[in-house]
Amino acid sequence: MGRPELTVNRTLGFAGAIAIAIGGLAAGALPLRDPFEHWPVVRELRAFPLLGVAGTYLGLALLCGAWLRLRSTLDEQSPGDLVKTLLWWGAPLALTPPMFSRDVYSYLAQGAMVRDGLDAYKFGPSSLGGPLAANVPPIWQDTPAPYGPVFLRAAAGVVEVTGDHAVWGVFGLRVVALAGVALVVVCLPGIAARFGVPPQRALWFGALNPLLLLHLVAGVHNDAVMVGLMAAGLYCAAKQRPMLATALIVAASLIKVPAALAIVAVIALAPTKILRIVVAGAGALLSLQLAADLGLGWIGALRTPTTVRNGLSFSTDIAMLVGEAGWPGATQAIRTVALGLGCLIAAWALLRAPNPVAGVGIALAAIVLFGPVVHPWYLLWPIVPIAAGLRRVPPAAVWGCVGVAMFLLPGGAPGYPQAVVAAVIGTVAGLLYLRLRPPVPALVPVV
Repeated sequence: MGRPELTVNRTLGFAGAIAIAIGGLAAGALPLRDPFEHWPVVRELRAFPLLGVAGTYLGLALLCGAWLRLRSTLDEQSPGDLVKTLLWWGAPLALTPPMFSRDVYSYLAQGAMVRDGLDAYKFGPSSLGGPLAANVPPIWQDTPAPYGPVFLRAAAGVVEVTGDHAVWGVFGLRVVALAGVALVVVCLPGIAARFGVPPQRALWFGALNPLLLLHLVAGVHNDAVMVGLMAAGLYCAAKQRPMLATALIVAASLIKVPAALAIVAVIALAPTKILRIVVAGAGALLSLQLAADLGLGWIGALRTPTTVRNGLSFSTDIAMLVGEAGWPGATQAIRTVALGLGCLIAAWALLRAPNPVAGVGIALAAIVLFGPVVHPWYLLWPIVPIAAGLRRVPPAAVWGCVGVAMFLLPGGAPGYPQAVVAAVIGTVAGLLYLRLRPPVPALVPVV
């Protein structure tokens, strides 16, 4: 164990990330017009998309295996070691096409709508037309943006620079997402230290988590900025700077509203400054809303994500089964009861958790897991505060992350039989490699 084991695990995860990235070139969420498709290597890869799916899942198995093995050596590593590992694992995924979702194309189209003066909270990308809207999946063509004004302004800024070029727009938004990931990496150790959590464990579960690498780095989800700002706010709260913490969390909630729950931790850590926190929150909300100058249409558009069913929300799955069994009137009632139960668990967590940050994490987990729609990247909302606030992460949470990491195909579309078979073959190959444990060459240095 020790440094040689770190080298092996780092190399194993790096190899997995490269396999995922190569698989993404063949089977990722590719744009309709890709200037790289004429490159000989890329053209050859895309001639075999099922091979790309198998390669992606081979890489997923190796990356998840390296992440799990890394846990046993955390006490022998420094936070700097883990940050270097994150850089090695993340670098290939930062260069691949979008993977596991096509949401980034919706971001670009909505940013272009704001740039062109169209109301993204009233109209869908179909009203924009052009190359950016063409990449948006049909289900989202006529739906308004469900994101807050801070993010839409950021997306508009990216499109102002990259124009109607989808590939460069993706890389522009990936830079924004990586800034959010950087905030998570910088802030996690400080929050963890405040509550007696080893920084290495916080970074391992919160920053090196496969879900973060797959969906924030490779997938370019705007949850990266939301979670990054929320982490920065919790860091400031832990350092007894409640007003700045409040402003950062308000900014995060103007990307996605659930981040607002972190205000509870700010109040709990500075109970004598509640009035100042309220004033700071109101001031930040008003200032950001006015600066964005996009109106309040985003509040009504928050219903948009509830139009999707992907099998991860147990409440929606049960409701649909009951409806198909002959009780369609019970569908909405079941979803409402489940969400209410999640809110009760969240309230209990905020009152009884070991510390306020852990409470926020458990509360967000309850709201996500009992909600009507669950996407893999939603799980990162609770993962970051749980990583910083809980001294011991339940094994079920660790294995749950691994399971969900394997849930989506690299193109982000529903699986067809041949792709599922390819995914199974790739996964089995990766598991066999991990089981047989042949020597891994130390390609990645430990410095």
